[in-house]
Amino acid sequence: MLENSPITASVETLQAILNAIPNPVFLKDRQHRLVVVNDAMCALMGQTREQMLAQGDEPLPGEQRDVFWRIDDLVFESGQQHDNEEVLTDGSGSLRVILTRKRLIHLPTRDGEQPFIVAVISDITRIRESEARTLYLAEHDTLTGLANRSQLDERLRATIAAAASSGHQAALLMLDIDRFKDVNDQYGHPVGDQLLSIVAKRLVGLVRPTDTVARLGGDEFCIVQGGLHQPSGAYSLAQRILTAIARPISIGSLSVSVTTSIGIAIFPDDGTTPEALLKNADDALYAVKRGGRHGCRRAEGVAEPHGAPAWNIESDLREALKNGQLSLAFQPLAAAADGKTRGFEALVRWQHPTRGAIQPQEFIPVAESCGLIHELGAWMLREACAAAQKWPWPLQVAINVSPVQLESRELLMHVRDALASSGLPASRLELEVTESALLDHSGHVMEMFSQLKALGVSLALDDFGAGWSSLATLHSFQFDRIKIDQRFISHIESDARAVAIVRAVLSLAQTLNVPVTAEGIEDKAQFLALRKMGCTELQGFYLGAPQAQAKLPDALPWLPPAAAPEKR
Repeated sequence: MLENSPITASVETLQAILNAIPNPVFLKDRQHRLVVVNDAMCALMGQTREQMLAQGDEPLPGEQRDVFWRIDDLVFESGQQHDNEEVLTDGSGSLRVILTRKRLIHLPTRDGEQPFIVAVISDITRIRESEARTLYLAEHDTLTGLANRSQLDERLRATIAAAASSGHQAALLMLDIDRFKDVNDQYGHPVGDQLLSIVAKRLVGLVRPTDTVARLGGDEFCIVQGGLHQPSGAYSLAQRILTAIARPISIGSLSVSVTTSIGIAIFPDDGTTPEALLKNADDALYAVKRGGRHGCRRAEGVAEPHGAPAWNIESDLREALKNGQLSLAFQPLAAAADGKTRGFEALVRWQHPTRGAIQPQEFIPVAESCGLIHELGAWMLREACAAAQKWPWPLQVAINVSPVQLESRELLMHVRDALASSGLPASRLELEVTESALLDHSGHVMEMFSQLKALGVSLALDDFGAGWSSLATLHSFQFDRIKIDQRFISHIESDARAVAIVRAVLSLAQTLNVPVTAEGIEDKAQFLALRKMGCTELQGFYLGAPQAQAKLPDALPWLPPAAAPEKR
């Protein structure tokens, strides 16, 4: 204290000074206990000073608390100041991106001078949300929404590293549209741009969520596949692409037909670096074009596959449908506010007699490419509707619909047959479609959408936010529900970018008065954050795993802490 200062130092004086500071400020001791907090800190956390000093960081999600304590320890041990960007769940349950500036100070105590951390918090949520939007635009192609060249390089390097550590293979598929210049010359660049956007959507609809689809520029695209056990996985995808792109594309009153050429490079056989794989895939692509276009080829020096692949998935899938190897599992969808169950999503399962459980992402694309998806989809509709009709509750059952099904007139017939044979009211059936299924808003798709709505069936837009979501789509199709892509949910309590995207989706949906379902809820922190952010409905393993028989989720997550039963 300055000798001439009229101020007498005391705890009360310190508290008064800190309370005058508009930013949240706190002091912690070596045991991570809060010893002083100012008014702004109490307001941020929605607690009284007494509550904060008694509870400290304990009410925070474990992942957030671990980050805070790790930085505390670093400051105590090094004595150096530290500025750290973190995600914090505030007192209202909202997620905020904060910058915490921590400094080490020594203060007199009854036990002598002791070290403390003094920290000042700045809320930078809006700044990071703005930056996330800017970064998204910097990493994505403005025409198609796909990853651009810079993001492709990052994804390719990450996929190669993962394949190298796991012992698996990876594939790079490079493709372009055959005679695309003719389309531009004949119909004009606006039609050419729409065609590229539709091709991009079809490509996204053919790959797994873990794969990357990128546009390199012009009519050239790339796909990165990871986790392959054998090259046949890349060839299978290439064949599905050839079939999908060859389907006529409706653009206004025009019907445009194009084909594609594909070059394939496999890690590690055809290269161990991004540069080598890109070069070899590009060489293979131009070998296809020199040979007449509309085909696929692997890098030079590698034998092309002949005959059937190592495992004929199509043949086995046909047998599975005949022999009852397929089944459904039902996962609950619950209201975020009170836990009331709205319905169940029916998910297909395949238990192969020799290969065990086969994941849907392995056999659904095959079913789509060979046309078996219509029979599989009809079976799912019949089984799901029949099961729902026997439930003791009048709840909805939701079923995923493939882009191929949506383009076929058979879908409406299959839906009608399933409802008639089961006796299930149409209002209890919800069909989930991804935006890639809507393609170019073609006449067939628009008509099918209208007919399903007229039948009384609900329609949900799945995987919203994954890159295609637009106001035009929501306006044209008027969905009954939006489902946020679960990739944005998995790290929402710690990833500022995921927070920004989910907030944007929820804001858009609330403006349009469309209910929102968040998929992939795996822990309490995600559950609480999404409830507070205004999400209408939740789904995930934290609330209920898919089961052979529909089962209402446990009400425990919605109970207040005092009402929760003690663990024994």
